[in-house]
This record gives sequence, structure tokens and C-alpha cells, in this order.
Amino acid sequence: MKRTILLTFSLFWMTQLFGQVPTWSEDIAPMIYGNCSKCHHEGTAAPFSLMSYEDMVENSLTAYFAMEEGWMPPWPADPEYRHFIDEPDLTDEDIADILTWIENGHPFGDPELEPAAPTFETSGSLLDHVDFVAAIEPYTLQYNTDETRWFVIPTNFSETKYINGIEVIAGTDLVHHADISIDATSTSANYDAQDPLPGFNSQTGSPNYSFYMNAWQPGAGPARYPDNWGIPLYPGEDLVLEIHYGPGGAEMIDETIMNLQFVEDPVNVRPISVGWLLSSGNMTDGPLVMPPNQISTFHQEAVPFNSDKSLISICPHMHLIGASYKVWMVTPDNVSVPLVYVDNWDFHWQFYYTYPYIQKIPAGSTIYSEAVYDNTVTSTYQPNNPPITIQNGPNTTDEMMLTYFIYANYQEGDEDISMTPPTLVPEIASAADWRIFPNPTASDVTLIHQYNLQDQGSIEIFDMAGALVYTEKFSFVGRTFTVDVSDLPAGSYQLQWTTSKGSSARAFVKI
Repeated sequence: MKRTILLTFSLFWMTQLFGQVPTWSEDIAPMIYGNCSKCHHEGTAAPFSLMSYEDMVENSLTAYFAMEEGWMPPWPADPEYRHFIDEPDLTDEDIADILTWIENGHPFGDPELEPAAPTFETSGSLLDHVDFVAAIEPYTLQYNTDETRWFVIPTNFSETKYINGIEVIAGTDLVHHADISIDATSTSANYDAQDPLPGFNSQTGSPNYSFYMNAWQPGAGPARYPDNWGIPLYPGEDLVLEIHYGPGGAEMIDETIMNLQFVEDPVNVRPISVGWLLSSGNMTDGPLVMPPNQISTFHQEAVPFNSDKSLISICPHMHLIGASYKVWMVTPDNVSVPLVYVDNWDFHWQFYYTYPYIQKIPAGSTIYSEAVYDNTVTSTYQPNNPPITIQNGPNTTDEMMLTYFIYANYQEGDEDISMTPPTLVPEIASAADWRIFPNPTASDVTLIHQYNLQDQGSIEIFDMAGALVYTEKFSFVGRTFTVDVSDLPAGSYQLQWTTSKGSSARAFVKI
């Protein structure tokens, strides 16, 4: 009898640790819901939804190809240089598990272990709620060349609103960028009224920008600010949406919308500032001219602030032949602080990179950058065949070297403000919501949850004999928590963790 029990126990551990084909409910769903569904759900620009087992099976061949080629999940920034919120946390091993699951016919697994799908706004918005939708009147593009047009959206608010979140959902993939501004005059609205088509272009007039509020580029998600931080929008002011369309769009219809979120309690609101703090005017080795068949490198340098600032987000911007863009600062104390490094530039994925916690910029800090451009025939999005000289300019086939900053005046303690967005986790977190990696491991293991959490808990590790060999209390903020197991002897273990949501366990091997 004892031998039978030991054999059964051994088989259980071998099944847990070796050769198990991943299943949807326990392995794949947490990864898809935690990394893919936020873009792949109804109402977004993604070509299909990934909100259920059926969705994943239906689109498994497309997903397989995109992941195998490294196109998905998109995250051009180097996480080893600087971390940001919303980073995909799929490891190479995770992607291999998804590919294996598809290759093995999409096994479902135990229905009891399937996590609930995340919830989103029915409009497709990634904001947790939308207070105002600024929609342009449907516009038919007029040209096959680059086209810029301004659309005026009246607000008609009777009281001041403070904008706390901004999201642009492009109506066509030809939207090169959208600049968002406030016009406190009637200038832009008057030009809009003079033009027979929706909005107006430069042949009618130039818009008035009382406050330049934000910018959107392909791939960018919402711009979110801390609670009670915002941009004032006064009664009677208009929103102006400048949209630059890339070439080839004649007769296409655009219905771009902008979702706004307002500060809930408009008392003592802290004002937000924005701007392109690195531009062509800050170049130290310009002008921005890229000869054909060459890889060119340029640098910028600026001292933009004479008082302390609190940096929320940063957004580098280049065009088609951009290869990489690195930004860092050096404080007056000569401390170098990495800000962002997009080491794999992709024009179609330009994010607002938001820091997990507010980044303080001390007064007098110098901000530096280095950008690389590949104007050779092997450049992925090379617009010219053969390559020609490319220089700074507004068109998609020109180039730019800009970095956009969202910031506020610094107050003591700002660096402790978490920018992690509200969790969309269901009330009860199942064991399938958690993963552990690497496994096997030689030094440490990381617990990862499919959603952002803020919770307290404890960890216990048991050996094969059931003896407790490690225990620790922890605070779980975000999605990951790492445990150092380097002192444990080689062997098989079970890691059990307990939070307010309950207890879960996973087996792992120490090598």
C-alpha cells in the first residue's frame, strides 16, 4: 500500500513538472487575457478579439505566425533598460507554450480552472470609464498624398472640466498622428465653418492652439494621469484634433474618436504640462539628414527645467527608417538615469511609455538622446527603392527626431505615486490566474499574475517529503513577485502562496 501511494505521488510530480502539454484553462488563458485581450477586444483597432477559448482557436494560425515571427506581442522598448507599466510579460518559454498548445490541437483542460475574461468598456476603450466622446464628423480623404486636416469639436460645458485621461481610437490605419489641442477662441471653429467639408485644411486657414494637450501616434494607448491631476478645459472652449493622414488614402472614410476622462473631484487639481522637449532644435550634430545606403546616428541635449518636475510618461517619435532611440538624463549630482530605450523601432507601434512610479527630474538636469536611422535597402520600412537622401520633414516618408514628455511641477512624495492602472481582475482569483517561471530554475522563481494586483500575502515552499523549507511574507504590487531559491538544494518543490484572494500552489524544480 505504501509503495502504491509513493508511486502515485511520484507520477503526480512528474506530470506536474515534465512533458505536460499546456491547456487553455490552466496555462494559455491567463497569458492571453493578461497580455493580448487589452488590445484584442471588440471596439478596438485590432483585427480580431481574443476574449475566449473560441476566439483563440479561430485565430490560432494567425496568432501562431505572429508570435513565431516575433511580431506579437508588440513592445519596442528594451525592458532591461527601463521598466514601464503595461509591459507584456510573455517570456520565450511562454510563447513556446502557446505554440505547443496550438500544435497539439488546443486542449481545453479543466473547466473549473478557467479564469474569467477581463472586462472592458463596451466602446472598446482601455480607459476604465469614458466621460466624454469627441468624435469627428465622418471625413472622406481627398488625396493619395500626405494630408493634414483640423477637426473642431465643441464641448459646451457649463463648468470647468479637468482632463485626467485621453485616448484616441483612429478610424483608419492611415492616421499618421493626431495632435490634440484646446482653442479658447473661436478661430478654429470659424475656419471649420468656412470649409464645405468636415474640418478644414491649410487652404482655409491655420488653427489656434491655446493649449497643446497631447499627441497620438500609431500603437499608442491612453494617456493617463494620477488621481486629481489634470488639464483644465474651461466653459466655451473647443477641442481641436489635428490629423495627419499618410499617403494612399483617397476616398477612404475616417471616423476617428477621442475619449476623455475627467477628474472626479475638481478641487485642488494639479495641472499637467506636455511638450516636445527634445526636437531638431536640440540636436548637437544636426541637421537631420540621412544619406542613402548609410546608417546615421544623431544626438540631442537639453536642460529644459529650472525647477523640479515630476515625469509621468515619455514618447519618442521617428518615422519609417528609424532604428533605435535612447533617452536618458544626468542630474546636477552627475547621476545618470535611464528614461527610455526603443532598441527595435517600429513606426506602427509608438507608445506612451508610463513609469510605474512618478520619475523626478531635478532642476538643472540635462536630458540626452541618441537616435539611429537605417537608410539602406535592408531597412524594414524603407519607403524608397533605391534609397534616396531623407531629411527632417512632416511627411511620412520624411524623418523626425522628437521626444514627447508629460509632466507636472514636483511635490514632495511624488516619486511614491503608483501609475499602475486599476485592476480589472474578477473578485475571485483562481489558481489558473497565476504562473511561475523560470521552471526549472537555478537561482530564483517569479510568481506572475495575469492582472495588476495590490495585496499582502505569504509564501511557503515545501520539499518532496512535505517539509517546510522556506517561508516569507510579501507585499504584491503589480503583477510579479520574485523569490530567491538559490540556497535550496537541487530537487523538486512545491511553492504555495496565500493572499486575500485565497491560496494557490505550483510545482517547480531547483537545479
